[in-house]
Amino acid sequence: MANAKKMLLPPIVLAIICAVCCGLLAVANSVTEEKIAAAEADAIQESLMELPNAGTFVEIVEFTEANNEKASASALYVDENQQAAVLITADGYNKGGLQVVVGVDADGAVTGVSFVTVSETPGLGTKVQSNPELLLDHLIGLSDVSAVDGVDSITGATYSSLGLKAAVRCALDTVNANQEVIRA
Repeated sequence: MANAKKMLLPPIVLAIICAVCCGLLAVANSVTEEKIAAAEADAIQESLMELPNAGTFVEIVEFTEANNEKASASALYVDENQQAAVLITADGYNKGGLQVVVGVDADGAVTGVSFVTVSETPGLGTKVQSNPELLLDHLIGLSDVSAVDGVDSITGATYSSLGLKAAVRCALDTVNANQEVIRA
């Protein structure tokens, strides 16, 4: 009997501890969920305002997403100047490591890229953000998806560079697929 008690007691105690921890995590999630969502929305709005010649952006709720293997569009915005902005999440070295807003003018050329979040390797993958002259500046003004692929990647930040270029391609494709909605 004592042997059975010694064998059953640890798993029961562990199960109780796990149940309490799960309950505490659920409470913490419900308390912070709205604050986290508000902070994410604020970060997106700040990124929209960082685009050159940014006006007042309005979100287009129904749009055609032109996702590719490394990037996906999650929101489309347009301002009074018919500048479009696409919220993109792209895979760099980390899956979903880059969340950017890509601005595209009425002529279909990239006006700017603003970073919402970057969770790439500090000092390496973050070069796509911290050293715009190495890659980002070369993407501004491009309107052809194939020209984006021709831009050199950053040495030591190859995956992050490919992710950023995939994000720009995704944004250009998304804007091209939604011309009617943007011009309305």
